[in-house]
Amino acid sequence: MQTTHLHVTASPWQTRLRLGALVILMGLTGLTANLVLAQTEQPVSEQTTSATPAAPTGVAGPAVQSVQPAAMPSQELITPAERFGVREMFFQADVVVKAVMIFLVLCSLATWAILFEKLVVFGRAKRANQRFLKAFRDDDKTVMLEQSDSSAMARMWQVAQGELRRFGKDRQSDADQINRLLQRMSLMASIPQERDMARLGSMMGVLATIGATAPFIGLFGTVWGILNSFASIATMKSASLAIVAPGIAEALLATALGLFAAIPAVMIFNKFARDINHFVGSLDNFSAEMLATTSRQLDEVR
Repeated sequence: MQTTHLHVTASPWQTRLRLGALVILMGLTGLTANLVLAQTEQPVSEQTTSATPAAPTGVAGPAVQSVQPAAMPSQELITPAERFGVREMFFQADVVVKAVMIFLVLCSLATWAILFEKLVVFGRAKRANQRFLKAFRDDDKTVMLEQSDSSAMARMWQVAQGELRRFGKDRQSDADQINRLLQRMSLMASIPQERDMARLGSMMGVLATIGATAPFIGLFGTVWGILNSFASIATMKSASLAIVAPGIAEALLATALGLFAAIPAVMIFNKFARDINHFVGSLDNFSAEMLATTSRQLDEVR
């Protein structure tokens, strides 16, 4: 009696793809950490206008007073406004808020890496199943054996044929024995089917976790940033908008990054969940077709 052992392992190209994505994520993490550590501490406030120049010697006091009010507005108009973009928000944020932002960016990168990997894996699996199914319906044994290691349907057919060989073609059997044979073939075919489903469903939990938790992680960063803003108000004894606005803007950036990571993760998860359901349906249909073909062949032998 021969036993068939099937081992579903990741192909070399899939391993290299995952390793490359991991290296890229680690490199981006190190680069971001270096930028944060190398960033010098920003001053609390900057002078927007220069000091008033001293009055020239030999000019009367009233004349100086009449010139200064006319010079001050023009000096304020030509002073360039300080830019406060996303980069400035990140570097001026609190350490906790920075950590939240970096983590959310890494979650977003992981989401897109999973997307590209799944597109390749599902595409290869579908094409291999289509080739094997065509060969199975054409009864092309050569192509079927060639696809035995690359197709989920081929692996199901291989273990079912092992049960059929154990049963014996020249054996005189009644309908009850044939029914038990078909049941065993169905059970054995479900084993490689479940293994392939587990392989295709890998990293789906990561997508679900990112989609469910990223908004709350961003909200945590927002709450922490707003707390620091109110602490600044209490320290400086001022509720000016110029003091509160930068901290609130930095805090809201964490929420924006949380949504940026969560929305694609949910959409990608739903897309591949539908693909897995369709894949399971195609394998179930092939299992029924394979059992029906085997039953007809046994009836012809009888």
